[in-house]
Parts: sequence; C-alpha cells; structure tokens
Amino acid sequence: MKTTPPLFNKQKLVLACCAALSATGHSTVFAQEETSEKELEVISVVGHKITEFEQQNDGGALGKRAIKDTPFSVDVISLEDMEIRQVNTLNSLFSREASVSVDGSAYSSFGDTIRVRGLPLDYTQSFKVNGMSINSFSGELPYEAFEQVTLIKGATGFMYGMAAPGGIVNYVTKRATSDALSANVGWRSDSVFSGHIDASTRFGSEDAYGLRVNLVKEDGDTYLDDGGIDRETASIALDAALTDNVLWTVDVIYSDRLVENSWNRFTVSMDSAEPLPDTVDGSRNLAVPGTYDGYTNMIAITGLEWNIDDNWQLKLDYDYSKNETSWIKSLNYLLNSDGDLSILTYEQYFDVDYDQIQGVLTGSFTTGGLQHNIVAGAAFQEATTYRNDGGEYGRIVTRNYATNNLYEQADVPTYVPTLQKDLALAWVDTQRSVFISDFIALNNEWELLVGIRSNEIEHEVSEYFSSSQDDYEDTAVSPTYALMYKPSASTTYYASYVESFEGQTSAVGEEYANANELLAPLESSQYELGVKTSGEGWSLSAAVFEIEQGATLVTEENYLIQEGVTLYQGIEFSGAYEITQNLSIYGDAMFLDAEYDKTTSNQGNDVAG
Repeated sequence: MKTTPPLFNKQKLVLACCAALSATGHSTVFAQEETSEKELEVISVVGHKITEFEQQNDGGALGKRAIKDTPFSVDVISLEDMEIRQVNTLNSLFSREASVSVDGSAYSSFGDTIRVRGLPLDYTQSFKVNGMSINSFSGELPYEAFEQVTLIKGATGFMYGMAAPGGIVNYVTKRATSDALSANVGWRSDSVFSGHIDASTRFGSEDAYGLRVNLVKEDGDTYLDDGGIDRETASIALDAALTDNVLWTVDVIYSDRLVENSWNRFTVSMDSAEPLPDTVDGSRNLAVPGTYDGYTNMIAITGLEWNIDDNWQLKLDYDYSKNETSWIKSLNYLLNSDGDLSILTYEQYFDVDYDQIQGVLTGSFTTGGLQHNIVAGAAFQEATTYRNDGGEYGRIVTRNYATNNLYEQADVPTYVPTLQKDLALAWVDTQRSVFISDFIALNNEWELLVGIRSNEIEHEVSEYFSSSQDDYEDTAVSPTYALMYKPSASTTYYASYVESFEGQTSAVGEEYANANELLAPLESSQYELGVKTSGEGWSLSAAVFEIEQGATLVTEENYLIQEGVTLYQGIEFSGAYEITQNLSIYGDAMFLDAEYDKTTSNQGNDVAG
C-alpha cells in the first residue's frame, strides 16, 4: 500500500554536527596475542573522518580507488566508528550524514528505508554486500558482520547497474585477523538485551588461510508499548591464498529477525484545509495487536581474485541470496484533526531469490604518453519472486478492520492470521550488463574519466500473475564522464556526469484508477562539482549537485502516470578538525531544493518525499 509522505520544504537545510572524545583507555576490540609490546591504538570517531580520503573504496565499475580519487561524493563508515557509536540500526549508521534521512525506524512495519539527497533508495537494488546485489526488505542488516560501510551518493547507474538514483550502500564483510576472540553483551531501552561473539584465526603456511565467525543474539522489548524484537545472526568469512597470485574468499551471512507489534505508517485522508493534529508520544504504539514483521535472510558470496601480473587483475564473484518475508501489517488512515483513525490490515508471505555472477578485469597501460587505468566487466543477475497462493494478489486485505484515535486508545481486537504459506512463482527479473571505464592520466595534475555501461532488463510474469501484469523488456546505456584536477597530493577538484536507469518496472497500486498497470523504469541523470582536501589534522569536502529523475504523478482522475521530471538541486559540506589528540569536531550540512519540472500540472511544486 502506498503511503503519502510529507513534502520537502523548499530550500531545506539539514545540519549534523558532532564532537567526539577518544580516550587512551579505550578497550581493545580483540584480545590479541603478543600485544604486550604494542601500544594500544587511540581511536576517535572523528579521527577516521580526517583520514577518510585515503581509504580505498570499491566503486563497482570504477574499480578500487581512494576516496580522494573518486569524482563523486562518498562517505565511508569504519568498523571502529560503528563500534564506538554502537551502531545497531540504519538510522544510527548514518546519523551524522546530513545528506541521509531515514523513513520509518528499525521497529516500523516496513523497516528502515533511507533517502539520499532527497531521493529514496530501493530495497532490491540499492544495497550491496561486497559489491554484489542483495534484497533488503527489512532495511536492517547485521552490522556485526561488517568492517566497513560505504555510501556513494546520487545516481550510480554506471557504477553498479540499475538502481534508484539516490545512491548505493555497500557493506564490506569482516576478514580474519590474527588469532583473536571477543565477546560483549549490551542493553538498551526499553529492555532489549544483546550478546555478540567475534572470533578470528589465521592458519596454514604463512597464515595463508583465515576464518572469522560472528554470532549475535538480540531479544527484548522495544521502546514502543508492547513492541518486541527477536534476532539471531551468524556469519562466516573465509579467505584462502591458493597461490601467491590467487585469493579465494567465501562469505555466508544468516539472519533471522522478528519485530512484534511493529510501529506503523499513516496515510493522510483528511481534507487539505483541515489542520494536522497535535504530536503524539513517541512510545505510543498504534499497531494492531498480533501484527509482526518477520525476515529471514541468507547471503552467500564467493570470489576468486587473480593477480595476473603487477598491472592486471581478474576478479570473479558469485552471489546467492535469499529473503523470506512474512508479515501482518496495520495501516492507519488519519481521518481528521481530532486524531480519528481507520485501520486496514493485511497479511502476506513472499520470498525473493537472487543469483548474480560478475567478472571484472582491471589493469593499466600507457599509450602516446597517456596512462590508462581500465576497468571492464560483465554481470548477470536474476531475481525470482514467489508469492503466497491465496488472498487478493497474494495477500489478505481487511479494510476497516477497526477504528482508533491518536490520543484515546480504543479497544482494537487482536489480529488472528488465516493465510497459509503456499508460495508460487510470481515473476522473474533478469539483468544483463557489460561495462568499461578508463581513468586517463593526462599529466600529473589532470585526470579524465570516460565510462559506459549497457544494461538489459527483462520482467517475466508467471501465469499466477499474468492477469494483473505483463512481461516487459528494455535496454539502456548509462554513460559517465568526469574531469579531475589535482594541484597537490591532498586536494582534488572534480566535475562529473552520470546517468542511471532504475531497472525495475513498478505495478500501480490498487488505490489508483489504473491499478496493476505496469509503469516503465525511470531514467535519471546527475551533474556534480566538488572538492576534497585535507591536511594535518583536518579534512574538508564540498559538492554542488543536480539530479533529474523521471516523475510519477497522480492525475485529477486518480491515475498514476509518468510525466515530466523531479529536479533535486543541492549543496553539501563536510569537515573534520582535530583540536587536540583526544578531541575532534565534525560537521556536515546539506542545502536541498526539490521541485517538479516539465509537467503540465505540478510545475514548480515541491517534490513529495
């Protein structure tokens, strides 16, 4: 069911600032062998931001490059950062990133979703693990399994293929270090308890083999009245140096997450002239008793990395991921400023299987005095969706299930599920792509990027859904260009352009007059100017961007159509400064203006979202 989010205020300013103390007594994450002769590292939340530009980022079709050498806005969150800030939700992960806003919460009925530069990410293409696609309907992944999270902001169609133009979040799994073992327990409000074991070892000749295991249990009552969470996670990371030039990696992550009596979203069904009601206590839970969100995820990734010689490398990766989802949701329709609610419930099962294989060749050579750094590859991805064979289009919807009020709790009956899990093939989404990029060093200061990706998609509907959807095929070419100027080793100015193709058809919701009509994937483009610079104890970055995305509008006749574009224009600033060895300050700001353009009815209006 589609909800109506609040509008952006024009010229919205978001500001995030934080200061962090790093104490010399900070406890080590691992109890490592032979640490008596080593100094314990002093870790600062902001200290990592100061050195962030030197971090290597896997930019998909851009290859692995330092952040300062990447002509796009990139944010890197390290393991140390996540541990010190006690990251446990998508919201806390990006809490200091002004360009990111969170829709929902970790305990909402649709899980966390985020917007980057005002544009929403999607569950099916915007989240990656080690650069490979996964399905993330819950929005939450087990952060204990990862050592780094990277956010590439804006349109990323060239880098990672088809996806929403807000950006890409890439999670990098932990790797084995020396023999180490850590265990910790935690508590947070209302009464959620957690335990985490992290074990690592290296073995074999010259420590050629590595194994790292993470086990997590989380259980208790959330801050919402009668809300609860139960989560188990297990992850295994194996790496093996088969030869001096060949590395084999295997990552397996299993997560089972159940949120009970989950917080729910609202659809505003009031008269537009009526004032909004007063705010409600944040702990008030308006979910129907008996509702829940259950997600079981399994991710398995294996890769071979062959260093052919000093200049060339071949990498092959295979990814299989499975998402099993079951839920009973309640949606509240706000009827008036007195806070009266009409409640709709629905229950549903669905599974999504992902298969992806990707090969990437990287290397460098010189022609005519120009240095070329090439990344070329091909990828195949297939997502198979299964829906439960029952109810209305695979779910049971109960309109006007009950009534309630924001301020006076009504007697809402507990929902008793009736739908059985009887899955049938619904549809298959296939993507094929080839890509090549070339970073051309024109001289010691100027570098040019030229890249192109060809994408082909196919949406094939099973007989089960053929009455409501049609098969669909399309192709798109996503180019990118960038020019970088590096007056010194610590400063980069850049200008970049990239196009993106969202790659997924979308079925019109049942609340519209053209319900179940299949809308074509949207296309987007992005221009960006930026600078990244750093010095001893400080760093600064800034970017000016414009993103143009195909618009989806509702007509007066209640038809959902594609017309015109949504235009997002903004400025970002980020800086960090080390005041003393133990005190640093960090600031982040974004100024955003989002409006409809090239439309017949909403020209110049603020964009919903």
